[in-house]
Amino acid sequence: MLKKTSWAVVEGGQAAVCQVAARTLRHRLDTVWAEARAAVIDRRSPERVHRLRVATRRTLAAFEAFADLVPSRQRLWFHRRLRQLRRAAGDARDLDVLTARLAQRPGLTAGTRPAEGARKGTPGGERARSRLIAMLAKQQDGARLPIRDVFDRVLAADWTRRVDRLIARITDEGCPAPFGPYARRRLKPLVLRFFATADRRLRSAEELHDLRIEGKKLRYALEIFAGALPPVVRERCEESLARLQETLGDFTDHAAAADRFRRWSRDASMAADRSVLRMLRRQESALADAARRRFARWWNPERRRDLRHTFERSLRRHPA
Repeated sequence: MLKKTSWAVVEGGQAAVCQVAARTLRHRLDTVWAEARAAVIDRRSPERVHRLRVATRRTLAAFEAFADLVPSRQRLWFHRRLRQLRRAAGDARDLDVLTARLAQRPGLTAGTRPAEGARKGTPGGERARSRLIAMLAKQQDGARLPIRDVFDRVLAADWTRRVDRLIARITDEGCPAPFGPYARRRLKPLVLRFFATADRRLRSAEELHDLRIEGKKLRYALEIFAGALPPVVRERCEESLARLQETLGDFTDHAAAADRFRRWSRDASMAADRSVLRMLRRQESALADAARRRFARWWNPERRRDLRHTFERSLRRHPA
């Protein structure tokens, strides 16, 4: 059965595919609905926004995993709404992260290095930080409005009834095929797609972002197709993918913050804080470069080959 405390699907390999798909999608769609409602009610909670974004991503991964079992018309309807919720939550989450990081800095002193500015800020730097935090707080409030808008639309469209109809449709199909072979067959192309991205030169921010997305998709697929690999092997692969996601997440967050500060520094309305914004951009760019170097040291050719061989050996030993 599906663990309530985890996203992992731990169905036995002989369970009927349609039953596994129905229970997995039901659990994830209900979780999205609950998290969306909670984010609307407790709209100032960064944790609620984060949990909503995670839930939408994992639910989209489930739709991709069971794409051949879900009627295309229903799949497209849920895809569109889930992507809308994910984008709305993502925009709000990005501002939450940036605001929290800026608020935690002890001081801002234009023209100083990050370590020096972190020790003690000048009054001008403190005022600039206060203005930026206030501006971000207003943007945070505005960024949460799309979550309510999407929630209201799916509420009006009778989300819960549509979920019931989708699950009934999948169950009524009565696909008796065992889940184990299906899981291995569906996992293989996702593994190949991930390594096709991982084998690039990975020099640009776009390539690193693509790798992070593919790693995240593969990690979420492993949660769904948990039975396709032995538990020890699966945990090892999940740990590697989680580390990849974490390291590249640091790079992405800092690169995005640097770009945001760069755009603000060119805005005429921000002229009074331009020197501070430029300083913040330099700091975030330096942190992004440091995260990229950490990733390059960790994601070396040997580690990449080892992870590939682990997947290939396990899937070859347990053919579909």
